[in-house]
This record gives sequence, structure tokens and C-alpha cells, in this order.
Amino acid sequence: MYTNRWRILHIVNLGTFVSTLDIGIVNVALPTMAEQFSVSLAQIQWVVTCYLLTMVALLPLMGKLSDQVGRNKIYSGGFLVFGLGSLVAALSGSLTWIIIARCIQGVGATMIMANSQAMVRQIFPDNERGKALGLNAVIISVGTLAGPAVGGILMVYTGWEGLFLINVPLGILGLVAGLRMFPNIKQAASKGLDVIGIVALAAATVLLVLAAEGGVDVRQVWLLTGSGVALLAGLIYYETRISNGILDKELFTNRTIAIGNTSAFFFHLVQMATLIPITFYLQYKLGYEPWLTGLMLSLQPLFMGIVAPISGWYRDRFGAFALLVAGPVIGAASLVVVVVLPIGSAVAIAVHLALFGAAMGFFQATNNAEIMSAAPEHKISHTGSMLALIRYLGMIAGIGLAAAFVGNLGGADGPTPADSQLRYLFLLCFVFCLVILGASMLRRPGKVSPVNSSKGSAAGRKG
Repeated sequence: MYTNRWRILHIVNLGTFVSTLDIGIVNVALPTMAEQFSVSLAQIQWVVTCYLLTMVALLPLMGKLSDQVGRNKIYSGGFLVFGLGSLVAALSGSLTWIIIARCIQGVGATMIMANSQAMVRQIFPDNERGKALGLNAVIISVGTLAGPAVGGILMVYTGWEGLFLINVPLGILGLVAGLRMFPNIKQAASKGLDVIGIVALAAATVLLVLAAEGGVDVRQVWLLTGSGVALLAGLIYYETRISNGILDKELFTNRTIAIGNTSAFFFHLVQMATLIPITFYLQYKLGYEPWLTGLMLSLQPLFMGIVAPISGWYRDRFGAFALLVAGPVIGAASLVVVVVLPIGSAVAIAVHLALFGAAMGFFQATNNAEIMSAAPEHKISHTGSMLALIRYLGMIAGIGLAAAFVGNLGGADGPTPADSQLRYLFLLCFVFCLVILGASMLRRPGKVSPVNSSKGSAAGRKG
């Protein structure tokens, strides 16, 4: 039992916050940076894209390394690498150096994200794990959604350099605190790295991210998507024929982990597929100012922040099943509100955002706790990194789905999708919530994970 576990959680949450915040914090600075360096929008967009690409490419590798080298070392070192990349970015005098610095930041963020939930699993007993992961889930959501807002506030008082310099003292604080406070647990003996699998998975995810970025060339999007899917299919076939692969068979054949990851993918897909069109709709169709749009969008992380800790407390005492069912049910109800009520109604949008935030609060922390509790002790960093990868892949798929349905929403001459594309998109997301609900019903009480069953998954407790 770690008596200082709640203090350690603050350091874990600090790392989670800075790494997720930086996904979107520079978005508001892109026009200023493009003007300063005399580059196009397509070129400056790589400041954002390269960070996300680095993370999705390296997450499985960092998870595997952490289980073999020591997650406390990888996690603490992540603060150092992230702070160094931030400093290089702030001092950069060209777009090339900023992109290099953002890749360095991405490496540091990956070292942190691959281990954040594993650290929680390691230091908290099962009867407190839901509450701890509930708080961590709040940080993930707030960090991801608050990036543009925080960036806008900092840009008022500093140049774009301030968006990066603020990370330097945070990186130093995280490094020192991590080295002093994180437990040093003996790791399992190294069995080697699946280099082919790591490279193939990284390449496939990069191709899918680039496809989700979209563009005017539809053939290029389809080529990237087809190549990524084909590479993933080949990777799955390859991984079934080897031991100790990056797609660990012990994890993917675990009922709790497999269902949990699948559900997480669809939940984050729905979140991003609906959030992006709402953002554009509020500004382009309803004429909301950016600050008012941001205030409206804040309803989702606000309600998630209220519900998630309560859900974690409930899961630790009464089990996960009821929460895993309530999440998709409330999420589906939030989508029905938009489909049924007039789409131009600010009330309908506000109700949807609040309800879906609550749904995420019920589901995400609980699902994460169940997955991490079912993971083998010597593979918890790998499990956590794959969970983070699934989250980002779901968000990427959601971006692609939104672009496919309402890609013309931001155009000046595009048709208003009030009674067509937007409703169909939300209706499809409603179906995805029903899929999640069906998967949750398979996690009924009484089923114990075949891996790490001696620890006991909370899914087996009465819901």
C-alpha cells in the first residue's frame, strides 16, 4: 500500500494534462505563426499534425519499453523530453525547427501518456482505482478540450512563444517530483521487442491519421485509408503467428480488455464526430462569437468533471455494470435530442453537450478502471498505452466521419445540413451508442477476466 498515492496521482494528472493540452493549445496561434514565417495554412498545420502523429506512432513502443525498463523512469523522463521540446519550440526561428521541436514534445508526451493509467493501476488498490481513474479521466477530457481556450488566453498576453515556454517549468517540476515520489518496481525480464510489428503499427496509424486530415483530393484520402487498413490487416495476421508481439494476444483475447477497448473506440468516435460539427454549426450557421462557442462547448467537460469522480466512487463500492450501461444509454439519449428537436435550437445543442458529458463521465473512468484492473501486472504499461492509442484512433475516426457527412459545413456557400447530413450523422452515432450498450451487456456481473483473475475485475461485483 502506497501511503502517498494521492500525492503521486497529482503528478500523474499533471503529466496527463500538459500532454493532452498541447494537442490543441497551438491551434489559435497558427495564423500568427503562418504570417510570421510566411507559409501557407497547409504547411503550418504540420505544427499540430506532427505532434499527434508522433504520439500515435510511438504509444505501443513506449508502453512495451516501460514494462521492461521501468515505468517510473520512462514517465519521469517524459517530463524532461517534453520540457526540452517546449524550450526548443519557443526559441525556434523557422517552421522547420518548430516541427522538429513538436516531434520532440510528442516523444515526451508519449512517454507520459503510455504510463499515466498504468501508474494509477500500480499504486491504487482496486477499491480506490475507479475514483483515481475518474479524476484522471477528467484531466484527459479537460486537457483535450481546453487546449484552444487556454491558448487563446495566453496569446492575449504573450506571443506564440509563451504557449511553449509555460511547459518548461512544468516539465522540471514533473521530472523532480516523479523521480522523488514514483515507486521503483522491479520489472519483468525483457523478452525483446517486436520491431516489425512496432514499425508496421506506427506506419498504419500514421496513414490513417493523414487520411482523417482529409483534403480536396478524394482519391488520395481513399489511397491512404486503404493502405492503412491493409497494413493493419497484414499486421494482425503477422502478430497471430509470433509470440510477444506488439499486439499482445494475451491482452486482445482477454474478454474485459477486448470489449473495453472496442467500446472506448466507439465512444471517442462519437464524441469527436459530433463535437466538431457542433463547433462549426455554432459559429457559421448560428453566428456565435468564438468566446460564446467555447462557453457552450465547455458544458461537455463540465458535466463530465462532475460525474466522473462520482462514477469512480460508485464503481469502487458497487461495481461497474450499471455505469457501463448508463453511459451509452445517456449518450444515445443526448443524440436523440439533436435528431428530434430543431437543430438550430441552442437549447437542443446545450442539452446534448451536457448529457453526453455526463455519459462520458459515467463510462470512461469506469471502463478504464475495468481494463487496467484486468491487465496482467507485468503488462500494465502496454495495456495503458494501447488504451490511449485506441482513444486517439477513435478521435481520428470521428474526425473522418464528421468530414464525410458535413465536410462542407464551414463553407460560405455550403447548404445548411439541419434536416439532412447533420441529422444523419447524429443518427449514425446513435447506432454506435447502441453498439456500445450491447457490448456493455456482455460485461454482466459474474464474469471474471481470465487474466489476473486472482485480483478480480470489478465487473464481477454486483452492479
